[in-house]
Amino acid sequence: MKKNINVIIMGPQGSGKGTQIRLLIEKYGLQPIEVGNILREMATKDTPVGREVDEVINKRGELVSWDLLNKVLDEKVAAMDPEKGLIFDGTPRRMEEVEYWDKKFAEIGRKIDHIFYIDVSREESLKRISSRKLCRPNGHPLIVGKDITEDDKVCPICKGEIYRRDDDTPEKVAKRLSWNEEKMKPVVEYYEKKGMIMRVAGENSIEKIHQEIVSHIEK
Repeated sequence: MKKNINVIIMGPQGSGKGTQIRLLIEKYGLQPIEVGNILREMATKDTPVGREVDEVINKRGELVSWDLLNKVLDEKVAAMDPEKGLIFDGTPRRMEEVEYWDKKFAEIGRKIDHIFYIDVSREESLKRISSRKLCRPNGHPLIVGKDITEDDKVCPICKGEIYRRDDDTPEKVAKRLSWNEEKMKPVVEYYEKKGMIMRVAGENSIEKIHQEIVSHIEK
């Protein structure tokens, strides 16, 4: 298996994409392009762009415009090590992004090697996200009632501060899921017609999902 594989992990919010991405980064040394993290970091900056992103993703619970995201992705890709593979979370989620990556990969001499869609129901997504918190230093997903209590302040994995994302309110989550269902459908259909997507049952254990993904990559 070549070292610089390029992998896309897709699925609705709460499907466990972030956890699987971290496991694959550890195993294969991949470079992450995590759009959500990039934008959330930008939203903390007191700049015109930072305030605009904060207004869109945190206050309105919407997605940033494609024009803005395009610029962000161009900068991120330019900073990547060409000798290492990439793993994508949060892109492509609309057809403009599919077209962008098709063109960008042709320019930089890469190709998409594997696409995995982690399938969970809307009900399960809402349930998971409503009980999800993260640790601030490393983004470990923690489930209230399973990994931590509602009052815990310290991550049991890395001892970092625990917080709940501003856009993880039930109303904003439902809005994001509806957007996902509408916009991602043609993206998934596009890749399925090309025979590029492998669907994975997202309600299995973390370990089983990881083993299924790795087994497919290493065929």
